[in-house]
Amino acid sequence: MSTNTAVAEREPARTGTAVAKQTEAESVRAALEKMKPQFAMALPKHLTPDRLLRVAMTAIQNTPKLLECDRTSLFSAIMTCAQLGLEPDGVLGQAYLVPFAGKVQFIPGYKGLISLARNSGDVVSIAAHEVCKNDHFVFAFGLDEKLEHVPARGDRGEIEYFYAIARFKDGGRHWDVMTRAEVEIVRNRSAGWQSAVKFNKQDRSPWSTDFAEMGKKTVIRRIAKYLPMSVQKAAALADSYDSGRHATLDGHGDIVIDTEAQEAAGADRQIPAAGSKLDRFEQQHGGETIDAETGEVTQSDPAPASAEPPKDWSKWGAAVTKAISGCQTEAELADVLERVNPHLAAYRDWNAKKADALLELITETQNEIRNGDDGRLV
Repeated sequence: MSTNTAVAEREPARTGTAVAKQTEAESVRAALEKMKPQFAMALPKHLTPDRLLRVAMTAIQNTPKLLECDRTSLFSAIMTCAQLGLEPDGVLGQAYLVPFAGKVQFIPGYKGLISLARNSGDVVSIAAHEVCKNDHFVFAFGLDEKLEHVPARGDRGEIEYFYAIARFKDGGRHWDVMTRAEVEIVRNRSAGWQSAVKFNKQDRSPWSTDFAEMGKKTVIRRIAKYLPMSVQKAAALADSYDSGRHATLDGHGDIVIDTEAQEAAGADRQIPAAGSKLDRFEQQHGGETIDAETGEVTQSDPAPASAEPPKDWSKWGAAVTKAISGCQTEAELADVLERVNPHLAAYRDWNAKKADALLELITETQNEIRNGDDGRLV
């Protein structure tokens, strides 16, 4: 067989793979579009759902292996970005979406930790720096704390220390110092570095290409326990990844650690066209459904949600809660969310506490469907 013939035979396979990836990417984009009302409920004011969706899709296009991971973990990682208000672009260094044991792991960058601290309003300033051999550097702990650092001009030499310092709104401050050896111990324990060593790819690891940045992130994580809760949570997610455990934030904003992360059986879960729990819910109530305009339970046939908000949010919320609580598959939940998502942001404006509870229920239901757990707390 000639070389040209062999290439020609391989070309259709490559084309088919590219088309399949594009189809999967479009499927993810469509799902994220439906989740925009949920993102809007979780996002801080400086980040919009459209912006988050664009950044997330760029990250997926730049890292196609994300499409091979469990789809629920991908959506959970992006929701974690929304809850913390960090962009997973991998360029600004705020956050990253990383394939990990068949799932997608959210990992905050050191610039993301700094952004969380500054956005909290409790921290006036926060910074981390590397200290080189030729720099002037003096520090002391105890009753008479002291921290002085003057970078050398010209050749600064090898990195010897890292330090981070945070100044708080009330006038207080906290700082800490780590030696290079201490940072390297953290590096050697991290799952990412161990994987790089295993496959002889240390030169491509950020611990090799961006050692200074990784060291700064490490020392900021050291002082995270003294920083606002959002920073503590982001640092804990990074710690979980380093220890080889998949972790994410649930609807309560609490950290959920999956100690038995396994390879997903399939990259994409197809959603059946019919037989949803909402349909059965309607049948059990004599063909009842949620009226999109009034929020009341009526005898009308199921229909997509209207652009007009319900008139009675209390009845609407109760009906939606009942429908979501009865979902047992992703297809059923997707069918319910397709009808209620257009009204979630307005529902939050009506009652933020009830909207948060509904979002928590949605997240709990998603997690329980994924884990096959029928014991739902409602």
